[in-house]
Amino acid sequence: MVYRHTLDIGKLRGTPIAFGPVKGAGVTLGFDWNAKNDVGYNSRKQMLVAGPTLMWDVPGFLSTSLLLLRESNAPSGAFPPVSNVRGRYTYDLHPMLTASWGIPLGALWALEGYANFIASKGKSETGRETGAETNIDMQIMFDAGAAMGYKKRTFRVGLEYQYWNNKFGNTSATTGGQGYRARTPMVRVAYHF
Repeated sequence: MVYRHTLDIGKLRGTPIAFGPVKGAGVTLGFDWNAKNDVGYNSRKQMLVAGPTLMWDVPGFLSTSLLLLRESNAPSGAFPPVSNVRGRYTYDLHPMLTASWGIPLGALWALEGYANFIASKGKSETGRETGAETNIDMQIMFDAGAAMGYKKRTFRVGLEYQYWNNKFGNTSATTGGQGYRARTPMVRVAYHF
């Protein structure tokens, strides 16, 4: 589960905050709660996020945030933790520069996605140094429903691509060169009720 909420300061105070190409400023708060059940690791990630956000004056939307991350994990599988780690392990406080966008490309097409640039979170629960992460997920979507005369954004199809380097802070050195990077093309179909 990933949840983020941006409080628009201008809307809260009743006076817009706009300057140059910025159409708004806010504070983003949120959390991640994830669980992975497998025979080796059984991850139990929890993370709190908070930081300032700028909303840019573009067609559609573009938001950028500089967030501070407080992340912990409580693996319970056979994966060997550091000998002095018991229960929940908390990583170093670390920043993330993030962007999310939904930019129309004409009446029926849109470029959508997000990008996260996450600093190293210090040592992992195995005692190894983590690496800085890059996670970019973007898609070009066609509004097939609107093209057939239905309500906009009801049925959309497109191509998606995800690039994730040093996934979860793992590096080539800590994984033996396997599993730390994902390059995933996808076909995306979205139906909104």
